[in-house]
Amino acid sequence: MATEFDNSLHWGLFLTGTTLTSETGKYVRVSELVLSALRAAGVFSNMVDGIVAPATDKLWLDKNVDPAVLKEWDATGASWVPMSYGRLFGRAAVDKLTVTGGTGNAVVVSQPVGFQANRLYLMTPTQNNSAAATITVAGVGSYGVKYGNGADIGATEFSAGRQAVLFFTGVRFEVVFPLSELSATVLAAQASASAAAASASSSSTSASNAATYATNAANSATASANSATAAANAVAALPYNFSTTTTDADPGAGIFRLNNAAPGSATAAYIDNVDSDGVTATGVLDTWDDSTTAVRGVLTIRSKTNAAIRHSYNVTGSVVDGSGYRKLTLAYVGGSGTLANGAAHWLIFERTGDAGEVTLTGTQTLSNKTLTSPIINGTLNAQGAIVAINTSASVGAAPTLELYRDAVITGNTGIIRFPGKNAAGTKVNYGDIVASIMNNGVGVESSVLDFRTYWAGAYAVKFTIGSGFWMNGAAGGDPGTGKINATELQQNGVPVATAIATSQGVAKAWVNFNGTGTVAINDSFNVSSITDNGVGNYTVNFATALANANYAAVGMASGNLRDVNYSGGTKTTTALGIVVGESNVGGVDTAYVGIIVMGD
Repeated sequence: MATEFDNSLHWGLFLTGTTLTSETGKYVRVSELVLSALRAAGVFSNMVDGIVAPATDKLWLDKNVDPAVLKEWDATGASWVPMSYGRLFGRAAVDKLTVTGGTGNAVVVSQPVGFQANRLYLMTPTQNNSAAATITVAGVGSYGVKYGNGADIGATEFSAGRQAVLFFTGVRFEVVFPLSELSATVLAAQASASAAAASASSSSTSASNAATYATNAANSATASANSATAAANAVAALPYNFSTTTTDADPGAGIFRLNNAAPGSATAAYIDNVDSDGVTATGVLDTWDDSTTAVRGVLTIRSKTNAAIRHSYNVTGSVVDGSGYRKLTLAYVGGSGTLANGAAHWLIFERTGDAGEVTLTGTQTLSNKTLTSPIINGTLNAQGAIVAINTSASVGAAPTLELYRDAVITGNTGIIRFPGKNAAGTKVNYGDIVASIMNNGVGVESSVLDFRTYWAGAYAVKFTIGSGFWMNGAAGGDPGTGKINATELQQNGVPVATAIATSQGVAKAWVNFNGTGTVAINDSFNVSSITDNGVGNYTVNFATALANANYAAVGMASGNLRDVNYSGGTKTTTALGIVVGESNVGGVDTAYVGIIVMGD
């Protein structure tokens, strides 16, 4: 009999090297001999062959047609329907390994969901292998590829474009249907089927070959069943057995219990430090309270054998060490089913809150996270500058960049730094602004801002703003509130004080004095005293000598028709003689005399 399959669905299980039918929708047609062999091997232990339909929970090899057709009961349509290829062989838990790179001898694949040991995987190589091969599963590890006897696979076992079925043991991949053995087996089965139609002797040989094929198929089915079981149990969780005891005590290795027989009324869980696999779980259990939110996470208790039995709780407190076991504070969320004593369960924990640090470089992806106190509420422009935008028109609502040191301190509290690379490519802190707390007492708080630069290989404070403004190293230090220490201030490389003193547009001395009776100075600059030489005759003495005697002086005096003249007796760098007089009168003592001296 011919064996017909949908060519687009076959996985190489019956590859013969010849093209199968390209038609779709074909149901399974295999020889009765092969089906009998499969049933004898236990693969189709529930199959009944004959003319009369069996009970609806069986498979039926319907012999009312020739060739016989394998059928299954369709409960929805209440009828027997041909068993399709997909229904027959698609039940195996076979996951796909997607090739992403590498070579024929060193294949690289992406990690499939739920990747685990004792499971079948399907892979389509993109290159032929020339010798022993490895498969690297991204994010997991690299594993050798072997035959079932442990030997390395031969050349071209991986053929570009040809799908390969692999069984992952946890330490290596094993080829389930080696190319050479598979081809030989299938060809032998075909030869046996042809010979069976001609003679009973050939049928016997065919049966032997079919039995060999059936054994391989049975092994595949067993591996598929193991893979399906592993897939059902593959969850990110801890394995534990449930105890109906409700007391607060160590439940024993591999066991957990609740403080109430009714899952919906339980408010605490008691979990042994060792899970049912014999692995110490304290390192995992102790992280279940790491979140700083009120609800630390959600704990789901799920049966290993029945997914409908599950109960979820909010973990609302700290994990407590009970000496040999851990205690959790719970708040029931919901669920269904009965937790049976001694039954195997998964403890599945999903954390909430604490999204972690967020940077402003690259792409940040936050899933189910809440940032309650964002560090920067703004954007980065094309130059890497922080742009904080506030659209509020309220007074005092300007954007603020705040550096907050959450501690009671005196001293350095925040730094804005301006680093860059020098010609040697070394990072150098070229300058910064340092805020320091001088006094943090209530009502007397004070602070200073130091502006520091890196100049000619030295890194030091250049000037400070506090109760005043002063330069580092300037005489007198802090000059006091509202004052500027100008000792170090310069103009074109000349100290400001020196520049003022030597300016041609600034008076080098001036005086306002009373020349009657005992001479008295009302106010002055660079004048130390006035000498009374007689009526209307005075000498103005300079406190600091002038650069030379080539200065000019002007004067004025109170009274009618009075003038101030140079006496002709004294004009030096330290003194100037003057006479105050009236026409036709001569010298006159005057209540107000003013003199201004201009020069170098």
